[in-house]
Amino acid sequence: MARHPDRVRWSRALGFVRGRGGNVAILFAFLSVPMLMFTGAAIDYGFATRLETKLQAATDGTALLLCQTPLTTSNTDLNTLAQTAMIGAMGAANLVVDPLVITSNPRQITLTAHKLSTAFFGKFTGTTRLNPGSAARCATPLPKTFEIALVLDNTGSMAESSGGQSKLQAVQTAATNFVSYVYTNAAFSNATKISIVPFAAAVAVNPSTYKYATWIDQNAQSSYHWTNVLSASGSGFTSRFDIFAKLQSVYSGWGWAGCLETLPYPLNVQDGAPTSSNKDSYYVPMFAPDEPGDASKSYSSFSVNNNTYYSFNSYLDDDNSSKSGTCPIMASGTSFNTAEGRACKYVTPYNASPTTSNSSTGIPNGPNFGCTTQPLQRLTNNTTTLKSLISNMAPLGSTNIHEGFMWGWRTLSPISVFADGAAYSSSSNSSNATTINKIIILMTDGTNSWATNPYSPNGSMYFAAGYFQNANGTNANSRLPSSNQNVYDTASSRNALDALTAQACTNAKAVNISIYTIGFSIPSDPIDAAGQTLLKNCASSSNQFFIANTSDDLIAAFKQIQASIGALRLTQ
Repeated sequence: MARHPDRVRWSRALGFVRGRGGNVAILFAFLSVPMLMFTGAAIDYGFATRLETKLQAATDGTALLLCQTPLTTSNTDLNTLAQTAMIGAMGAANLVVDPLVITSNPRQITLTAHKLSTAFFGKFTGTTRLNPGSAARCATPLPKTFEIALVLDNTGSMAESSGGQSKLQAVQTAATNFVSYVYTNAAFSNATKISIVPFAAAVAVNPSTYKYATWIDQNAQSSYHWTNVLSASGSGFTSRFDIFAKLQSVYSGWGWAGCLETLPYPLNVQDGAPTSSNKDSYYVPMFAPDEPGDASKSYSSFSVNNNTYYSFNSYLDDDNSSKSGTCPIMASGTSFNTAEGRACKYVTPYNASPTTSNSSTGIPNGPNFGCTTQPLQRLTNNTTTLKSLISNMAPLGSTNIHEGFMWGWRTLSPISVFADGAAYSSSSNSSNATTINKIIILMTDGTNSWATNPYSPNGSMYFAAGYFQNANGTNANSRLPSSNQNVYDTASSRNALDALTAQACTNAKAVNISIYTIGFSIPSDPIDAAGQTLLKNCASSSNQFFIANTSDDLIAAFKQIQASIGALRLTQ
């Protein structure tokens, strides 16, 4: 029987399609194997990469931990610690930590580890095991030697509360912890020394130790010596120390407390010691003159020519009409400056009125007005001495960041008045173990402030730079930069002190002193933007500037600083 032509063509076409389908199936089956291999390899590779990254991080961290152990730690204990730390990070399953390779002088520790894992697609890729490895090497550096100055704000605002304690208490905790850290951490050599400079309106040195120091103006050679005591020689005084002796005979607390006036500009932003060729380079003892009045415990009035002035540090009675002899009665119309500068009133102090504190200023009246801090401590490695000073600090007085910073620098200087510091190095970040690394840590809770007194011809309260206008007609200009002359109020005097502080910081960094700054700026008593900028610019780098808004922040800032100074790093 003959087949229909159309049916024949249809049968052939169907057979062709069936033939193509078989070929495609065979082709797909052939290609699926390498596709599965490639996909499986990619998954296994991604897993291995993530595992290797985690393993390397664990190895790096463990190596750093090992190098922070004491040099006396045995090799056995180091290997045990390596195992424990790595298992804690990676788990124990299939972890292989090789025996450590340890060398000495300096101690160098090499850690290698492997993590054995099964490949998910090993049957297809032919790789059944993934064995990512890692290695890290660290070195325990030879201990470095540091000279560190802690310059700490002791002003009255440090008495304010911050998180259940005063700001000063937080500083005391942080500074004490810092001292303990330095002398228990292997990164610091036994030769490392610390100085502490408490500051407020001025900085004090030990009066018993330095009363006869050659760098102090013992014999009134400086032109600044008699700015507020006129015709001193006529009363038999050869120096301010003679006046202190007279006053101390009346009240034992009126001996010199150890504070010194600021040097003339630019000596007050530079490193150096007094020289006989420049008499003004000698340090003048701070002596706050008796301001005209009746020795009031608050403020005292003084009237002349229908003008009434007010004094905040009147500790002798200028109304001596009942006296005769040593200090003549003041003539009618005696000017404020003349009354303030009379030297004779100190010969036999009349109606002396010592006070624990002035009810208006909170600062004790007397010749040490403005000298409120504990004496600074020169460089030492005696932790008992350092911690004792820290615990004895007390909050009182206004803020003079400039003087605090400069005395901090002087404690580190090899050429200034103490000459305690080692020679300056060529680099502030030297890794040479024999190099002395010099560091200043400056902490303040406020801004530079020179208290004003617009009710007096002085224009201000007595300060490390004297008065805005002194009794002998001089002003503070010679102690200030040329762009900050004729200060007369809070803003202009602050700008002048800020300028001095900034120049001092710049000059200290130029001799490779590394500077850290901390602004203790609590919400109830913040440091303004200009104050924060001053501290930020003073620091050696942006990451060496800290703002602490709470006591915990302050303590944490000190911890960050101490950790960065003694940091260990992995070797290449």
